[in-house]
Amino acid sequence: MSDFLIYNSKVAILLAVFWLFYRLLMKRETFHRLNRAVLLLSVLAAFTLPLCEITLHETVVTAQPETVLSALAEDNPTVNAVQGNGDMWVAVLTVICLAGMVTTLTRTVWSIDRIIRFVNNCERHPQPDGTMIAVSEQNLAPFSWWNTIVLSRADFEAHDSALLAHEQAHIKSYHSVDILLMELVLALQWFNPAAWLMRRDLRTVHEYEADEVVLACGIDTHHYLSLLMERANATSRYAMTNGISQKTLRSRFLMMARHRSKPSHIFRLLYALPVIGCALALNARTITDIRYLPATRTVKGYANDQNDNPISGVLVSVKGKEQSTVSDCNGEYYVNATDVDTIVWTNQRETELYQLKDTDNDVALVQDLPEAEQGASTSEKVSVSGTVVDEQGEPVIGAVIKVRGQTLGAVSDFDGEFSIPVPQGSTLEVMYVGFGTESFICQEDMSNIKVALIKDNLDQ
Repeated sequence: MSDFLIYNSKVAILLAVFWLFYRLLMKRETFHRLNRAVLLLSVLAAFTLPLCEITLHETVVTAQPETVLSALAEDNPTVNAVQGNGDMWVAVLTVICLAGMVTTLTRTVWSIDRIIRFVNNCERHPQPDGTMIAVSEQNLAPFSWWNTIVLSRADFEAHDSALLAHEQAHIKSYHSVDILLMELVLALQWFNPAAWLMRRDLRTVHEYEADEVVLACGIDTHHYLSLLMERANATSRYAMTNGISQKTLRSRFLMMARHRSKPSHIFRLLYALPVIGCALALNARTITDIRYLPATRTVKGYANDQNDNPISGVLVSVKGKEQSTVSDCNGEYYVNATDVDTIVWTNQRETELYQLKDTDNDVALVQDLPEAEQGASTSEKVSVSGTVVDEQGEPVIGAVIKVRGQTLGAVSDFDGEFSIPVPQGSTLEVMYVGFGTESFICQEDMSNIKVALIKDNLDQ
């Protein structure tokens, strides 16, 4: 029910704003039919705009689910107490609002019932144009309701054309529909002074329209003004009907004496555009789309050959990320990855991929090596040392230096330097992610060599 209270409050504010602009800009204009449409459309806009929501989406990336925060709030007694007090006030306001609505609707239904019963007790005379004249023996002011004109016996016998033209103008313009619509609005907005003032202004515009029709028929203005003053002193019993009343008499005389408004004054209606724009902007809402980052964990891996011997120097990286590591002398390595990451092993120009599963904590790589190359590990060894650089001559940190076909390997340090004993006659390979592999044969001790790696344009 709190949503309804918020909606009704927004309607009340918009009705007040539209009515205020009408009073300031359009009330004194002689565009009577236009002013009537403006008031009715203002009511329609006030009830429609709060239902028009401009939705904006905002994405928030977080590593902690909101359910955790919600659970913390549920355990907080202060938060619960504030919510409890808010619910109590919402219930009280809802009861008050519903009570006012029921009271106002009851009054409206009772007024309509009184009018119908009164008309049924009158002497009725059908007219050729489809209207009905109801004649009462009471001395009351003439009024109309839907297609019925109610006259006193004296007014009916006088058969004044000005009086009949006035009431027929109300009927032909369907003013009773406007009155009933405003009664329904007041049932929802009974607490809003702007709604009551808007209804009063609409009833006044009805009289302006009827006066304009009467004067357009060629009826003498002085006779019509005298007739209005004379009938305004009679009793007026029914507030929901269109009738002659002293309350609007002065403003009607002033409006009939006013010069026609300039057509350019119609552009004053453009005030509605900023009002509608502000209403839509204030009613816009932002939806927060939460995207949770996958949980990062440390995965322990092993690099072994088919004989279960550890392989050192295997380059291990996570696809799409810059982090990488190298297996140690025991073939072990540690890498930080999420459940959706892919581990990339690079060794001896060969690359293997493995898609992690949420249950993987230990990942083993078995590297098949030809037996002929494995046997080369027993030959005489030579010492090789040097520096690994890129195309610009900058040292490459973490480059893998491997003996082809064997588990023996090393990694360049922060200065790009390395040192490794290798079997004589073996092929030494230098590799790094994103670069091509360089290789050379080691027949003797080699020192201070410089190995330049060239960037590889092919995706790994």
